Amino acid sequence: MTPTEHGIALLNGGRFHEAFQQFGIAMRQQPLAVEPRIGLAQACEGMGDGWAATAWLSDACRVAPERAELWMELGKLLAQQQREPELEPLLRTALALHPRNPQLLHAQAELYLRSRLYAQALPVYERLYAVQPHDRAAALHYGFCLEQVGEVEQSVLRYREAIALDADFLEAHVDLAGVLWRVEDFDGALAHARKAAQLAPEHPYAVRILGTALLHMNRVGEAEAQLHRALELMPDFSLAEVDLAFTLLLAGKLKEGWEMYGRRWRDTDRMKRPPFWRPEQEWQGPALQPLEGKRIAVYAEQGLGDVIQFIRYAPLLQQQGCKVLAVVHPELAPLVELSMQGVDCPVGQRQLNVDYHVALLDLPKHCGTTLENIPTDVPYLRAPQDKVEHWRERLAPWHDKFKVGVAWSGSRAQVNNNNRAMRLSDLQPLLDAPGVQCFSLQKGDAGPFTDIAPGADRLVDLTGEWRDFTDSAAMIENLDLVITVDTAVAHLAGAMGKPVWVMLGPNADWRWLLERGDSPWYPTMRLFRRGQGEARVVQVG
Repeated sequence: MTPTEHGIALLNGGRFHEAFQQFGIAMRQQPLAVEPRIGLAQACEGMGDGWAATAWLSDACRVAPERAELWMELGKLLAQQQREPELEPLLRTALALHPRNPQLLHAQAELYLRSRLYAQALPVYERLYAVQPHDRAAALHYGFCLEQVGEVEQSVLRYREAIALDADFLEAHVDLAGVLWRVEDFDGALAHARKAAQLAPEHPYAVRILGTALLHMNRVGEAEAQLHRALELMPDFSLAEVDLAFTLLLAGKLKEGWEMYGRRWRDTDRMKRPPFWRPEQEWQGPALQPLEGKRIAVYAEQGLGDVIQFIRYAPLLQQQGCKVLAVVHPELAPLVELSMQGVDCPVGQRQLNVDYHVALLDLPKHCGTTLENIPTDVPYLRAPQDKVEHWRERLAPWHDKFKVGVAWSGSRAQVNNNNRAMRLSDLQPLLDAPGVQCFSLQKGDAGPFTDIAPGADRLVDLTGEWRDFTDSAAMIENLDLVITVDTAVAHLAGAMGKPVWVMLGPNADWRWLLERGDSPWYPTMRLFRRGQGEARVVQVG
């Protein structure tokens, strides 16, 4: 029996120290052989020395780079030791030698997926899917990565392919139901959600996705029941808690909705506190922590529209005798400071001298907001007068026209933008209307939604002259009407008390409630709701 054979026998018997000695003898006899190196790695692992095992296996890969299984084993060892910075270059090296090895491709794709590097994962899943077209998990994860980078239509195709490979693939039905609503296939989303719930009636994710699909169809009573059930199955299910909060708010049950929405902070993957946040300083409301003589920071947590909508609560806090600091987006800070006397907007500070801090979207809960007592004192945001005069002169060439500002897309990164956005061509009747001059309020790239180039005479674009929201507000102050989809522009016009028409998709956000043509948040706002499958074109009467 050779030392290598003896070492293998000792390994099989769990005698790792003796096996290590035999493989050491084999190495001295055959210094270029790979098997003793593998044996030494296994013996070290058996003795609990993972780092030494990794070193020996790495040496084995150096000696026999053609053996893909050695690279895989080395990758597993690195993953077990949580040495992921070393794992990624290792897999790249291994795949350069073995570009079609499915195990190596899978390992690299999963590494990127775990690290949420979805764009990097995509080409790897594409290669893996080409090598193993019948791998349902590869199709599922490929679709998930496509969804995360905004390639929604392509993700739908991959999820469907996963289901074609296995009609009862629970995760694929859940994920497909979770993405179809983004392309306005609400019936399809509900069908796949029902299938998921049928396959696993006690699975909280399956029950939750059924509730979510019903929510997107505005079937709030059924959605609420399913989401409550999902939380019975998994009481700390943060996704279901947030969906239930949105359902309650959409139904107008604001008190219950705010309370449930307060639980969103348990989802630490999605929700991030600011750097100055301290748990002992988070304000718990006036009953527990009166504000007289205190300093409190209200901080943004989400988008610009949310800040504009909920900054209305800052003066209510001031009325309780405190100093208010508003930590908002830098481009909003000047407008807030100019509009709200005594409110300061520190920018870029990691530490604040305050007694308390509170998230803006927790203020309705702490202030006991219901449909009957929403603060609606508008305008609460005002453009500086010098800029209003500047923009009056800037728009003077169109003084004899009815001036309409338009915005047709929100942020393309927002998951619901495909549903809420319009194509610019949908506004063509308005652009061509006699006596009307349209002005673009579209800040940023609207991508495919800017599908026509109407010409400067039909759509004047002066947004390049904006520096921050004081310019946006000053321009809007000089318009007769704002027509927009659900964007920050809608909130800004509403907060300024300007006439604003908001074009809503079939599954409008919770803040617009159900069926109403007005908004309890903004007295000068009108809501125009589009049903499922209806055209998005603006008609001019």
